[in-house]
Amino acid sequence: MTLLPLRLLLIEDSENDAELVLLELRRGGYEVSHTLVETPEGLEAALDEGGWNVIITDYALPRFDGLAAFAQVKKRGLDVPFIIVSGKIGEDVAVAAMRAGVHDFVLKDRLGRLAPAVAREIREAQERAERRRLQEHLLLSDRLSSLGILAASVAHEINNPLASLIMNLEVSLGSLQRQDISVEGTQPLREAIECAERVRDTIRDIKVFSRPEVQQSGPTDLHRVLDSSLRMAWNHVIHRARVVKDFGEIPRVQGSEARLGQVFLNLILNAAQSLQDGGLRGHEIRVSTRAEGSDTVVVEVRDTGPGIPPELQERIFEPFFTTRPAGVGTGLGLFICRRLISEVGGSMGLKSEPGQGTTFWVRLHAAPAPVPKAREKSPEQLAQGLRVLIIDDEVPVGRALQRYLGRQHDVTVFVRAPDALALISTGRTFDAILCDLMMPEMSGSQFHVALERVNPEQARRVIFMTGGAFTEETRTFLGTVSNPHVEKPLDLDHLGRLLEALAPRATPTVVGGP
Repeated sequence: MTLLPLRLLLIEDSENDAELVLLELRRGGYEVSHTLVETPEGLEAALDEGGWNVIITDYALPRFDGLAAFAQVKKRGLDVPFIIVSGKIGEDVAVAAMRAGVHDFVLKDRLGRLAPAVAREIREAQERAERRRLQEHLLLSDRLSSLGILAASVAHEINNPLASLIMNLEVSLGSLQRQDISVEGTQPLREAIECAERVRDTIRDIKVFSRPEVQQSGPTDLHRVLDSSLRMAWNHVIHRARVVKDFGEIPRVQGSEARLGQVFLNLILNAAQSLQDGGLRGHEIRVSTRAEGSDTVVVEVRDTGPGIPPELQERIFEPFFTTRPAGVGTGLGLFICRRLISEVGGSMGLKSEPGQGTTFWVRLHAAPAPVPKAREKSPEQLAQGLRVLIIDDEVPVGRALQRYLGRQHDVTVFVRAPDALALISTGRTFDAILCDLMMPEMSGSQFHVALERVNPEQARRVIFMTGGAFTEETRTFLGTVSNPHVEKPLDLDHLGRLLEALAPRATPTVVGGP
């Protein structure tokens, strides 16, 4: 018979009684390694050691009793099976023990019950631990979801004024350039635009990581994902290591920006944390990419930290396993990372030697090669003189768009969607309609539904704008309509090409006749 290993903390002042307990457990199928204590100080020292499968105590001891011993264990918040074994125990003591939370008590003249009681209590302790882990997982998921909603809301509130800021800066810079102002004279505006674009990139990174579950898998620019992950981790990395990007020529990969970003952000942060007591002393975090054959892309995140012992290299991918101190991390990060990579058909692992650093590698499938696009027109070649309708409840955004687009197009602005709908109902038409999605009185989706009833052809000319705060209803709506949508702050070149696609095409003139 194979014996089950059992680490026993035995609180007993009688060596003979202790031997009886050990003998009974061995008869019950356990290979016991034990520590024997009989004082409160000895118990404290043993609890510091930790790792006990079960604690068994005599009730009557020279300096304290079984209930006092249980109180010491309970004070530490430990959930270890605790069983009282006693020669004599009154009914009142037994009731008090069970009310206090002692898991069981066994009389010394009935030790045949001991091994089954230990087996039962260990099993129930494992079940309680698993329930706690699941609850922690659910709480973590709930916190991440709440954080995602908060991040999206913050991004929305920042993106609207930022959209106005960037467009107004672009208009001012264009005006100065047309007046042939010197490069030095326009330099402050150029620097202001660069700073605003940095804020825009940061907000986009936050939005990417805030709600990973809503993004669909498809061809993804992996270098863009890695750049976003490095920007998000920068403050944690810059004081601990030099960052090296060793990016090779790679195709797009199959996956979503958000889910892949979550993986690589976790790996970069783990690499930084492995260097936490090393400072910048020659430490390096290297992020590299390379193609492997025609259909695989490999990403490696390498650190110069202490490395991972061989016996832990696979365990670190187990759920809830962590090498960090209690209360720091949940032990779910690498488990979730591997799961996310597996969901897109990839694989993940590590190479490490103690003292030689660690390299986490991720293999991903290359996405199918894109269909070649027609050569794009330059901004000067794009259509001009379009009739453009703008609907946005943020007055500064509408004004900034009017200033920017008004240089080339005939622009009408409304802050209320019902007013724009009333105008179109009179027969007025537009070549393009830029409509914000999230508006208080009538949302962009509600406007589009109403417009389809009034003028279906005009409904096809709507381009939706969003600052990033999506409701479930909005996501569903965007998944059912073919209209494009753009995120604020707007990519003005991309917007120009969307307007070009909606420009009326002249009817070819037929020369001559039959």
